[in-house]
Amino acid sequence: MSARVPILLSFYGLSNGKRNLFFGKIAFAPAGDLAFKSYNRLKTFRTIVALYRTRAVHHAPFEMTFDHGRLRAVTDDSGSFWCEVDMDERQTKLLSITLTNTNEQVRLTEDLYPNRIHRVKGKTIVVSDLDDTLIQSFIHNKFRQVATLLFTNVEKRKAVVTTSNLIKRFAAEGAEPFYLSNSEQNLYPMLFRFLAINDFPPGPLFLKQYVRLRHMFMQKILRRKNAHKVTMLEKLLEVFPDKKFILVGDNTQHDLTVYLDIALRYPQHIRHIIIREAVKKEGDEWIASEAEKKLKPHLIGFHFAPEFPDDLPWVL
Repeated sequence: MSARVPILLSFYGLSNGKRNLFFGKIAFAPAGDLAFKSYNRLKTFRTIVALYRTRAVHHAPFEMTFDHGRLRAVTDDSGSFWCEVDMDERQTKLLSITLTNTNEQVRLTEDLYPNRIHRVKGKTIVVSDLDDTLIQSFIHNKFRQVATLLFTNVEKRKAVVTTSNLIKRFAAEGAEPFYLSNSEQNLYPMLFRFLAINDFPPGPLFLKQYVRLRHMFMQKILRRKNAHKVTMLEKLLEVFPDKKFILVGDNTQHDLTVYLDIALRYPQHIRHIIIREAVKKEGDEWIASEAEKKLKPHLIGFHFAPEFPDDLPWVL
């Protein structure tokens, strides 16, 4: 195995017109190919396992150098960082990252993330789940889920047509797509590549904190699956207080519970909740009916169905 080097495993820069937000993850990982391009099944397996064996560069001070100015920050326990600073219009792209305590250069990987700062100008942000909302992941069948993840190369992973078309339509009409998933940060390279090859409109990808391979089936990880989405949605509402949000998910996990909670606490910011019925589950129709009743007084649209017609008159 090649020597481990610090790499920027994920990165995104956002601007709301007043503040810049930078987030990502730095990890020690094999300096091999993480592009997920034309992998066979064996290489897919080896790379996924390698990503779960990456070691976080935790509690490490670092410096980001941009085309204009620098920014110092520190990674957290998982090697992740989240930085908010006043916007500088002259600052448009990331050039390099250096670990300041060791003076090591962090390797930036081309085609793995955009290095330019994304200025969010649209009036509406569409926040979409990934697993079984946009990518067929078989969350309801643990064995099939893991087998698909480990042995299916990304070009053969299937997109969910009805919701994929929905996201692309919203983007064409001026909405800004954001992707929010309970998948771990370890999978960022694969998921970024999936979105790219399936022509999804570009947008930030918010993933759950990175985990080690031994944690994949631990119940203490599974019990926290709602916290990530709630926390991120609250942060996005804080960063973009002037935007309206459309929340898109499915019924394999707890998207409706999370979205309903957010909508009832911040009804002035939520325009629609859209839930794909990916699997038939007893009681879901009653739950959906109750959700619709709670949202109706706030004039929040609610849509629960296996498919969504292309000509449905959405209001952005």
